[in-house]
Amino acid sequence: MGRVETRLYKRRHRRTRAIRIGVLLCLLIASVLLLWKRLPGSFISELIALPTATPITAAYDQTVESREVTLAEEIWYAIQTGVFSSKEAAEQKADAYTPRGAPGTVVQEGEKWRVFIACYGTEADASAVRARLEQNQKVETYLYAWKCPQLRMRLTGKKGQLDVVEAGFTLLSSTAATLRDTATALDAAQLTTQEAIAAVAALDGQIELWEKTLRSRFGRSLPELAVQMLAITASWDDRFRRLQSTGSATDLSAALKAEAMGMFDELIAWRSALAAQ
Repeated sequence: MGRVETRLYKRRHRRTRAIRIGVLLCLLIASVLLLWKRLPGSFISELIALPTATPITAAYDQTVESREVTLAEEIWYAIQTGVFSSKEAAEQKADAYTPRGAPGTVVQEGEKWRVFIACYGTEADASAVRARLEQNQKVETYLYAWKCPQLRMRLTGKKGQLDVVEAGFTLLSSTAATLRDTATALDAAQLTTQEAIAAVAALDGQIELWEKTLRSRFGRSLPELAVQMLAITASWDDRFRRLQSTGSATDLSAALKAEAMGMFDELIAWRSALAAQ
């Protein structure tokens, strides 16, 4: 009998402990739901302050939190060889650099067309190339700086949603920069045409994965910020098709420069619009 009573006591003890744990879990869930209902929406963004990007992970943490994020200012430095009032004249100037191994690209700015032969992520790199062009080839150039403004935001939502949004911030900027740097490496014969195309294809795979993850974590309730980011990746699809259709290394280099600068311009416009809200 003593053994039987001991087993019964252990069962009752375990049952009592399970009930207590269940009550605590119910209280915790009720608290989270109450907090969730008090939020204006499932995802909120407002301009404010702070750090870094978080990689996409398989786990989807649904804990509700607020997070401060800062998108740092980005500056690109392009080597410009001329400004023209007609697109035709600009294209002729750009084509003139093709035999030298650095095909130019034409970028429209209002009623003017600028011709760039290279673009870099640092002023030091751009200045060094300018100096070599002037010394070795007697080419007169100008340094043109593009600034993508800093953006400070506070994001509120489920942790897994915030993670994928932050990953998107990094992915968009790095995609434009990779196109830029791939063109530079192609001009310098540091990459073959096949290697450059492979690098672009890898970018496409990353973007496709990010889009799927974003849509799966938000479902049909996409916040405006996510919609805007998807609009940029949608334009990437067109960029990718154009890059795939190019043939020679020269054509691919020119296309990479044009798509990199076009995407960076798109990011500048997007961040500027957010900052103005």
